[in-house]
Formats: sequence, C-alpha cells, structure tokens
Amino acid sequence: MKANLEAFERLKGLEGNWRGRSADGAKEIDLRYVIASKRSVVIEFYQHFFKGQMSDEMVTVYHPSGEDLMLTHYCTLGNQPRMIADLGADYLRHLSFKYVSATNLTHHDCLRMSGVSFRFDDDDHFEQTWYWFGKKCYVDARHHSDDYDDLPDDGRPGQDTFLMIRKSAST
Repeated sequence: MKANLEAFERLKGLEGNWRGRSADGAKEIDLRYVIASKRSVVIEFYQHFFKGQMSDEMVTVYHPSGEDLMLTHYCTLGNQPRMIADLGADYLRHLSFKYVSATNLTHHDCLRMSGVSFRFDDDDHFEQTWYWFGKKCYVDARHHSDDYDDLPDDGRPGQDTFLMIRKSAST
C-alpha cells in the first residue's frame, strides 16, 4: 500500500470522541473524528476550552490527493490553511503536515495555522501539536478567538500541544 494511503488509514483509526489537555494545563480540547463521503475523508471537529470556557468549533478535513495526503483546516481565525503530509520514514507513528497555502487571508502576514503533527502512542492515546505563524493584528475582529489576547503579536511561530485520550469509539 502507498504511504499516503497507509497514513490515511491511520487517521481513520481515530474515528470517535477524544479528550485532551495542553501541556501547561491551560486548555482542554474535545476532538471528534468522523469518516465520510464513502470513506474518502476524515473530518476532525475541534472544540477547545480556554480558562474553563468553551470556544467555537473548528473543522479539519483530511484526504488523499494523488500520491499525497492533504488537509484543509477551517479555522476560527476566518482563514483556511491547506497542508500536505510529510511522509517520512516513521509516518505511522509520527505524522506531520506542513503549510502549503491558505484561502481568505486578510494580509500575507496574517496569523494562521502552519502545521499539525501527530504522535501515535497506541489506539487510545496520541499527542497532537498545532503550529502557527503570522501576526494577529491582521485577523479580522470578527474572528478573534477566546485566547486571542494571550497570543503575542510579533509574528514569531507558536505551538499548542495536546495529549489526547479516547473517550469512545466511532459514533
């Protein structure tokens, strides 16, 4: 089987409900993975809680594309980054997606997600890290997230890492 399809099958194994917490304990997230469209996409519904308050939901859609594995992240920032998987030697344990482009950016330096990585521990535990870059001053005020004020505006890259535990299998 081709690497992109093997990695996609690994993502399909996430189907169900997950709960996680950031390394610093400030954020909690719920993830729900759904397989759709004749098993051709994996949809991740992402809801995070900051300082005990629930935020808006984000959606990420993972799918094979030719020899690649891609995603589009529909962000609360109001833009939609597209990323491609780096199918390195250990992609079934460590799967990383890197930024390719984005739609709906208000400025070329607008804050946006720039990558996501998965470290799979077993069928019921994984680590997910989201990466971002850009300046938040270019984000439309309608799309300021609950943790917007806690992000620096100097354009330096940042990241959030979450340790995930399966709550239930497929819904």
